Amino acid sequence: MTTIVIFLLVLSFLVFIHELGHYLAARHVGVRVESFSIGFPPKVWGKRVGDTEYMVSAIPLGGYVRLFGQNVDDEDPTDPQNYAAKTRLQRLYILVAGPAANLLLALIFMPLVFWMGTEVPSYLKEPAQVSAVAEGSVAADLGMQAQDWVVSLNGTPTPTWQEVNDALSKLGPGETLRVEYDRSGELLEGSVPAERFHRAGALGWSPLIPPVVGRLVPDSPADQSGIQPGDRILSINEVAIGEWSQITQTVMDLEASYESPLPLTLQLDRNGEALEVQLTPYLDPESDRLLLGMGMAMENRSFPLGEAVIRGVDRLGFMIGATFGFIGQMLSGQGSMDDLGGPVRIGMVVGQAAENGWTELFFMMAVISLQLGIFNLLPIPALDGGHILMLGVEKLKGGPLSVTLRERTQMLGFSVLLALMLFVTYNDLIQVVN
Repeated sequence: MTTIVIFLLVLSFLVFIHELGHYLAARHVGVRVESFSIGFPPKVWGKRVGDTEYMVSAIPLGGYVRLFGQNVDDEDPTDPQNYAAKTRLQRLYILVAGPAANLLLALIFMPLVFWMGTEVPSYLKEPAQVSAVAEGSVAADLGMQAQDWVVSLNGTPTPTWQEVNDALSKLGPGETLRVEYDRSGELLEGSVPAERFHRAGALGWSPLIPPVVGRLVPDSPADQSGIQPGDRILSINEVAIGEWSQITQTVMDLEASYESPLPLTLQLDRNGEALEVQLTPYLDPESDRLLLGMGMAMENRSFPLGEAVIRGVDRLGFMIGATFGFIGQMLSGQGSMDDLGGPVRIGMVVGQAAENGWTELFFMMAVISLQLGIFNLLPIPALDGGHILMLGVEKLKGGPLSVTLRERTQMLGFSVLLALMLFVTYNDLIQVVN
């Protein structure tokens, strides 16, 4: 219930910002705003102030601003307060203002996230050594192997994983990704089109992460055994542990031949002191895996306001490139419809972010606001981008389009949007059940 409430509040706020953009632009050029609604009908509450009725409606999955003259049945080019009486440039201004408001909100929230500070893995400060490379990945195409050291990306030195991430976030879609890496003292280089990286969304390598304990799940076997954050795992049942990924694999290998969880002995290093603890893994019903109840070391990292703004803008630039890369994949048939997220999946992500604190919630709000702004600019009838497209066609034609054509186009657009909404919601529910 908490997740649902938080999701509805976040969605309502983002829709309010979007519609506020349209509202302010319309008022700025003198168009009368007849209604401003958060949610779709039926109306739950409303209050008229001047010419505008402000409403909260029952279906909390969007919202709208109704402008005088924006529908074919109330167009009046002779009325100065009518949408149809405004120039194409003024109408374009009104249409763009909604998505622009969402993009502006993302531009405010993302730097705020870096300024407030985020929980990041402590391994980002570690030397950039690769633990494993997935078969068929971008890293594999670069010729990389496990234990390689990342020396530089596109000429930028990358002594730690943080520098690696920073360099990747600045990689433009049309560039070439060049990676220098060290293999047993030999300097090698590989390159791939940056589009390959943006399309995949990851390089496919796993960082070598020190086996240092961070968070402990309350009352978990690791918590009850006396393990503390900062402890380094040296071995499990005398199997040496050199990196974080070996912990899970070692537990799975040791337990594979037993019907019930086997008690384990862990050798630890705590500030130079050798310790030994015993614990028994528990079976997680969601993942069907044996777990100890501990996570890798994390730390809070914040930046001065100026650097936070730069990092926030860089992150948004990367996300915009990745978003259009995904859209390109879908249009070319290379993407999967399973990657589309609907209200159920978004609600779950927002709820999880809220549980992790304000910073993660602001981050998710920036991400969703960015996607909302971009999505609304797509040239689909019934969206802002569809109206912008019709303005362009009107400009080329040299006059207004016929009422019949506009009505049929809008009906087609609403049908496509409704079908898409039903599909992504069904897809979300299937994935949640599975």
